[in-house]
Amino acid sequence: MKTFDIPFYGTDLPCPLPSSAEIENAPDISLEYGGRRIVGVGQHYVVKFGLGVNLIEGENMLFVRENTNVPVPRVFALYSDPSTGKNYIVMERITGQTLLSTWPQLTTLEKKRILSDLQRYFDELRQLPSPNYFGSFGNRQLLDEIFWTQEPDPLVNGPFDSEEDLNEAMIRKYIYNGGPLYRAEYLRKCFPFVFKGHEAAFTHGGLQRKNIMIREKNNQSNEEASLVIIDWEKSGWYPRYWEYCLAVCALRRDDDWSLWIDSILAPFVSEAAWLQSLRLELWS
Repeated sequence: MKTFDIPFYGTDLPCPLPSSAEIENAPDISLEYGGRRIVGVGQHYVVKFGLGVNLIEGENMLFVRENTNVPVPRVFALYSDPSTGKNYIVMERITGQTLLSTWPQLTTLEKKRILSDLQRYFDELRQLPSPNYFGSFGNRQLLDEIFWTQEPDPLVNGPFDSEEDLNEAMIRKYIYNGGPLYRAEYLRKCFPFVFKGHEAAFTHGGLQRKNIMIREKNNQSNEEASLVIIDWEKSGWYPRYWEYCLAVCALRRDDDWSLWIDSILAPFVSEAAWLQSLRLELWS
């Protein structure tokens, strides 16, 4: 698998990269969270930066763009500032709206057309060659919060050589978060019956309408409106059920979006029920 040299600088820049001062003073696109800011710099750039930013997200986008036809923002730069410890991902600014904001106005035919495109894209992600591990790009730890610990712990963070090791990591995370040991032992007995026989598949990790941009139609070039999938922060090689389960866990259930998930992803209903229950116990 090809890796990317960091710092990374693209060669097809639309204009000079913004300076640190320009980035710091740029308006926020979304609320600051977890040591991250996402700002818009001029008409060409969006920059995600901060102490909580992991450059793996940018590597994920480079990898997907080079190996699939899945539409992702172009990555123009990945680098760190040693004086502050902040990481920077400079990427293409997508002009348009999220699928979340446009969904209520869409007709059934328009929804079906968008969902057909999404099914094709996520199928293509599933078809990327499966490595011999469950982990982030470059055989590194997984970045979903269910594998997070304050201090490094490879038994929880990964990467993992087997699905059994990944299952055990989720149990250890449950104990790490203060879950009772008797409940952890019960889960340890149940997981092998539910989470078994799943190969590693490249996973976006956040199939939600807020992470799907509908790029505005370009009248000058006669380009039609198109989709762009954003937020590759937690992507990596997870068990094949993971994408569906996380999509179900994120459902708002206040409109018909939940009825369409199965038209994008192959369903894993039992796995979704167990993973959702675990996540609720971890963070309720």
